[in-house]
Amino acid sequence: MKKITIVMSAFAVLLSTTTFAHNQDEVQGFFSQKELAEKHLIDRGDGKAKWMPLSEALHLGALAHESGRCGGFFDLTGMKKVSSVPLMPVETFRLSLGDRPMTQQVYLQESLSILDTQRLFKTVSDLAAYRNRFYKSETGVSSANFIADQFRAIAKNRSDVTVDLFAHKKWAQPSVVVTMKGTGPQANEIVVIGGHEDSINQSAFGSKNMDAPGADDNATGVATILEVFRVLVDTNFKPNRTLMFMTYAAEEVGLLGSQEIANQFKLEKKSVVGVVQFDMTGFMGAGDQVVFMTDFTSPELTQFSQKLLDTYVKAKWSTDKCGYACSDHASWNKAGYMAVMPFEATMGGDNKDIHSSRDLISKLDFNHSLHFAKLGLAFMAELSQ
Repeated sequence: MKKITIVMSAFAVLLSTTTFAHNQDEVQGFFSQKELAEKHLIDRGDGKAKWMPLSEALHLGALAHESGRCGGFFDLTGMKKVSSVPLMPVETFRLSLGDRPMTQQVYLQESLSILDTQRLFKTVSDLAAYRNRFYKSETGVSSANFIADQFRAIAKNRSDVTVDLFAHKKWAQPSVVVTMKGTGPQANEIVVIGGHEDSINQSAFGSKNMDAPGADDNATGVATILEVFRVLVDTNFKPNRTLMFMTYAAEEVGLLGSQEIANQFKLEKKSVVGVVQFDMTGFMGAGDQVVFMTDFTSPELTQFSQKLLDTYVKAKWSTDKCGYACSDHASWNKAGYMAVMPFEATMGGDNKDIHSSRDLISKLDFNHSLHFAKLGLAFMAELSQ
């Protein structure tokens, strides 16, 4: 939190410098001067939203990154307001988590061994090959379509799976939403695994020349989700609850895609009983451990996920705090849903090359990523029943 305070105070200074003017020129590729001047309602996660020009919000993210933090914030502009009060089925499910037994040992004993680090590597390599996956870019759109095509190829023989593109009215990149229909009495309840698909280079902002491979942030998260999905499909897993797999557009500019989806689900009174967020799973910056973020998350779901890790993954884990709305789990949390955020490292040991052209696959360890894939598979299997 101290670093965030420093960022905010330094921000006013930056606005009067030639650096800001130079960066304004750089964003001409995707943002017009009119768009940059438009006021946006920005909330760092403390509930104290402020109106500011879009240019200031973009620089706020850049300054946060330079101070050692991912530039996470909510852009609330035009978002439908939803209550943070949980729906009754979600609240009932939360209360049952403490005593919930493990029921999928037989299935997971076999299926966990099918998870493949080479497939994780291939997906990250394919996504990092795009010049960028920025939410306003053509490559942002084409990479989202590529992700959807991977889901479709895996699920081609499953009539109970649908792959949809969630269109967002204010920007080009769609989110990808995949549904595996539940077959039991709890089929109207939903379990979500998600992570963002976009990438950004903070030194170039919205320039069309932006080089943002985003190998760790967040091709690794997308790869983790795809690999969990593949194993569930290949093992012909039939869930009682409905399982949903999501890759969110426009996370890097205010959690925009996940906010729209989570808010829509809340307005439609959909019973999402648990959400796991995978945002960066490949950098081993604080030893080979899984780090659970304890802010903007559900304590009960976090504790259950730690139990899953101990039971099935057998990896070390610790806890830390983002200190702000650092990824899409915060969107679900704000809408009153339970979310958990397992992260690749502590905040002090995180990957310093994200949001730059240096976020490359060569710096990742896919045995580390495998911990997250195992946790994701256990999460979806156990909570689906």
